[in-house]
This record gives sequence, structure tokens and C-alpha cells, in this order.
Amino acid sequence: MRLASKIFLVSALVILVLCGTVVWSLLTVKRLVTANQEIATRAVPSLRLQGALREAVHGLVRLEARALVLQDRDYAAMWSDRAARVTRDLEKLGSYLERAEERTAHAGALEAFATYRGHVEEERRLVALGQTRAALRVAEGPAREAAERVEAALTDVTAATEAGLAANQARARALETRTWRAVSTALAASLLLALAASALLAFQMARSLGRLSAATTSLAAGTWTGSLSVEGRDEISELGRAFNQMAERLREVDRLKEEFFSHISHDLRNPLAAIRLSAESLLERAQTAGDHKQARFAYLIDTSASRMMVMINQILDFTRLRANAMPLDRKPTDLLKVAGRALDELRPLSEEKRIRVDLAAEGHAFTVLGDEGSLARVVVNLLGNALHFTAAGGAVRARLTELPDRLELAIEDTGVGIPADALPWIFEPYRQAHGSRQGAGLGLAVVKGLVEAHGGTVGVRSELGKGTCFTVTIPKAPAAAIAQVAA
Repeated sequence: MRLASKIFLVSALVILVLCGTVVWSLLTVKRLVTANQEIATRAVPSLRLQGALREAVHGLVRLEARALVLQDRDYAAMWSDRAARVTRDLEKLGSYLERAEERTAHAGALEAFATYRGHVEEERRLVALGQTRAALRVAEGPAREAAERVEAALTDVTAATEAGLAANQARARALETRTWRAVSTALAASLLLALAASALLAFQMARSLGRLSAATTSLAAGTWTGSLSVEGRDEISELGRAFNQMAERLREVDRLKEEFFSHISHDLRNPLAAIRLSAESLLERAQTAGDHKQARFAYLIDTSASRMMVMINQILDFTRLRANAMPLDRKPTDLLKVAGRALDELRPLSEEKRIRVDLAAEGHAFTVLGDEGSLARVVVNLLGNALHFTAAGGAVRARLTELPDRLELAIEDTGVGIPADALPWIFEPYRQAHGSRQGAGLGLAVVKGLVEAHGGTVGVRSELGKGTCFTVTIPKAPAAAIAQVAA
């Protein structure tokens, strides 16, 4: 069976089980939401309204007393307005009540409040007739009793509502517990079923991919020499057969690559060496004969051949680095001495351009395990770039710093700087930040490749018009290697 069919069947089974679990969960959650919604939309607003009504009744009693004692029409009008509001709130409260106990107590509150309003109207009639004492007796007797009955009825409504709320909360908690238990059980069952269904497929895939991964690691390390044993007809088996073909092809490419490097080095370098030797001879003859025109032509031939030799070396080195075929003679090397020799090599150029070059060192041990020639090329390339892009009268500073586990070489100049949009690709091959085509655009790419071949890193920071700083970090040589050389 094809791998796609196996994965589809297992996935379909898992999806069906999970869909069933989701449907069950949604149904139980719906019931839980309904219970909580009932609490939020009925019980809680009802309790709030009941508390407000009790406060309103207390206020009406106090307002009634002031209106009766002071016989102020404004107080009387205020009482009437608030009484009408309480009546509306009582009617609204009825829409929140569902339990029989709540409705019975609510009906008592409505009846008691209607009685209370009737007694207040009687008080006003007596006051209008000048019978103030009779009105006070009504206020302190039947009216006060009616108000107390209203408060008692509202208290009964609150007690019934709170009892209903407690029952709903208990039901919601029980439903929540059952929901979690059901969902957990369903999820556990679906996971066990999914694991059981996919165990065999996963084991087979992991075994095949593990063999393929090990073979790929060996191939990347250059230690793979055999072929991968392949069984079956699924996609992983086809991938294994393709891996065997790729490994064979890579071995052939490695052989051709080594032959290409061997031939191209001689085919390009030897003719250029002959050209340079001939140009130097012509230059000496022209200078001896006093033929300045011929001397200039010979000088141009020599410098052009030198520049071409440098570009060819860069191209070959970059190609070797890309192919991991760069020969490195690793041995303990003093990076401070390498940097000093590089500065001495470029001293004539710095003096010609009147650029001050300084080298500073912080630390005591500057030994790395690397190829001295390659490290010298890194320093020369970076210093050469700094001198090339720094105007006369500027400065180039090289600073070597010893850190706990590595050395850091920073080369900073006061040159033209690098545009910000060029910094992300400054180390890419065949690209130049300032558009100059005097070289192949491989200098920094070679620097990056050589530094990384030594297990290090290279970075850059620059500000246009103010200068550039390249920072190279290389791991320090192990103490055992240094001791072995010293011995």
C-alpha cells in the first residue's frame, strides 16, 4: 500500500473519533452555558432589582414623613414620582421570577405596596381637610405596617431567589463536573485509539527514515561508502533508492571536481606566470633602453596579469570553499604575528596613500588552531579593503582581543562606509557595495568562507561617510595542542 493511502486511513480514523468527541463536548457545553445563562440573565438582575426596591421603600417612608410634617408640595410630588417608579420596578421584577415561591412573595409585595399607597393618599386627604393629627395616626399606624409588609415580602422574594440561585449553581457545578469527566474520557479513548491505529505506521516510517537519516549524515560527513538497503514500494522506499543514486552521483562529482581543480590550477596559473615573467623582462629592457612608452606598456601588462592572478586565485579558493575542498594545514598559529605580517605587507600601500595603520592587542595568548596562509589572506583582504576605501590622511585600526574561548580581530577604518541596504548581502559572491568592478567581488566571500572553515564568524557594522568595522572571531587553540607544539 502506498504511504499516502496508509496516512489517509489513519488520519480519517483519528478525525472521526475526534469529531465524535467534539460533538459530545459541544452538547454538554451547551447545557452548561444554558444553566449559566439562566443565572446571569435572571437570578443576578433579579437580586439587584430587589435590593434597589428595598432601598426605594425605605426612601419612600422617609420622604412620606417629611412631606407630612412639613406639608411641602414638592416632597409630596417627589414621593408620587418615586412611588410610580417603585411600582414599575415591582412589575419589572415579576418578569425575572419563575419559581412559585418567588411569585407568591412578589404578589404579596405588590398587594402591600398598593395598600401603602392607599394609606398615603388617605394621609394627604386628611391633611387637606386640616386633620393633621389623624393623618399622623394613619402614617404611624396602617401606613407604616403596609410599608413593613412590603419590605418583608421583598425579603421573602430575595430568599426564594437566592435559594433558586443556589440550586442553579449546584446544578451547573454538577453539569460542569460531568462535562469534564465525559470530555476527558472521550479524549483519552480517542487518543488511545489513534495511537493504536498509528503505532504500526509510525514504527515502520521511523525505522525507514532513521536508516535514511543515518546514511545522509554519513554522506554529509564524507564517510558513506556503501549503499542503503531498500525494501517495499512506498514513497520512503523510493526515496531510499533515489538516495543511493544521489550518493553514487556525488562520488562521481567529487572525483571530477578534484580533477578539475588539479587541471585548472595549472592551465590558468602557468600561462599567467609566464606572462608576468615576460612583462617584467620587457619592463627591465625598456627601462634600460630609456623607452618610456614601452616601459609603460610592460608595466600595464604586468599589473593586469597580477590582478588577473589575484582574481583567479579568489575564484579557485571560493570554488574550493563551496565544495569543501579547501586544503587547510591546521596547526597552532599566533594570530597576532599573522596580523603584524599582514600590516607589514600592506605598509607600502598605506604609506603611498598617507594612511595611518595601527595594531593593538589586548591579552596574552593569541594562538589559534588554523592554516597560517589562509588566516593571513583573511587579514590582508580586510586590511586591503580598508585601505582601498579610506581617503588620504585617514586611519585604519586593527585590534586583537583575547576572550575566554576565542580571539576577536576588529579592523576599523575611517573610509566612505557601506550603504545600509548593502549590508545584508555584503558577504555574497560577485557583488560589490560601491559598484566598483576592479575585482571579481569575491574578496569578502572568500574571507567569510575561510573564517567559517576555521569555526569562526565574521560580521560588519558601518555608517555611510564615517567608516566601517569588520569583526572576525576565531576559537582559541586547545591547551593540549599548544602544549604539544611547545614540547
